[in-house]
Amino acid sequence: MFLAFVFLVISIASNIMSGSTDVARTPLTAAISDADTTITVASTTGFPDVGVIVIEDERIAYSSISTTQFKGSISQPMLRGTQSTEAAVHSIGAKVSTVTGYLLNTAAEYHLAVLSDSAGLQAFIAKPTSFFRLLGSYAFMPMAFLGTDLQILTLIWAVFGIGMTVALVVSLAGGRRV
Repeated sequence: MFLAFVFLVISIASNIMSGSTDVARTPLTAAISDADTTITVASTTGFPDVGVIVIEDERIAYSSISTTQFKGSISQPMLRGTQSTEAAVHSIGAKVSTVTGYLLNTAAEYHLAVLSDSAGLQAFIAKPTSFFRLLGSYAFMPMAFLGTDLQILTLIWAVFGIGMTVALVVSLAGGRRV
C-alpha cells in the first residue's frame, strides 16, 4: 500500500514539474461574454494544444492556443457550452481548468490544480505549500461525496494514511532494518 502511495505521489509530482500533466489551471485575465470565441488567460502552460477547458461549470472546446489565449481555427471554431453545458459570462479571475483538474477538484476535493496555478516568486511559496496539502489529502481522503453511509471509508483510509506516514518517517529516520 505504501509503495502504491509513493508511486502515485511521485507520478503526479514529476508530471506537474515537467509540464506534461493534464491537470492545469490558470485565471482569466479578461472577462468573456457567452459569445466570445477567444479566451485570454495568464498562461496556457500545461494545457494540451487542442482540447476542452472548464470555466466554472461551462466546458469549452478549443482547437489552438497561444501563450496566453485559447482560440478556435477556421476549420474548427471554438465551441462554447459543449458536453451538455451552457455558454455563460465569466469575469476576470475565474479559474480555467482542464477537464481532469476540474473533476478532481470538484469531486474529490484534491486541489491538484493549485500546484500548477502560480508562477514566478509566488511559486516559491505556493508550490511547496500546495504539494504538502496534496499529500495530506491522500492521507485523509475526503469521501463526503459518497454519502453518509460510506463516510466510514474516510476513517478507514485515514488509518492507512497514518500508517503510511509513520512508515515513511521511520524509514527516513533509519529505523529497524530487515
